[in-house]
Amino acid sequence: MKTLIKVLGTVTSVVAGLIGTKIISAIWRGATGEKPPSPANPEIQQRATIGKVLSFAIVSGASAAVIQAVTKRWTQKLAEKK
Repeated sequence: MKTLIKVLGTVTSVVAGLIGTKIISAIWRGATGEKPPSPANPEIQQRATIGKVLSFAIVSGASAAVIQAVTKRWTQKLAEKK
C-alpha cells in the first residue's frame, strides 16, 4: 500500500507542477502582456532583460517549492492513515 501512496504522491506532484507552471505563465502573460522568459520559450528568454528573467525565475521557483511541499505533506498524511 505504501508503494501505491508513493506513486500517487509522485504523480500528483508532477501534475500539480504542470498546472502550477501553466498558472504562473498565464499570470505572467496577464501582468506583462508577454510570454514568460522560461526555458520553454528560449528565444523570448534570450531577448528578455535580466531583471525579467530573474523575476520569472524567482516566482516560478517559489511556486514550485510550495507545490512540492504541499504534495509531500499530503502524501505523508495519506501514508500515516494507512
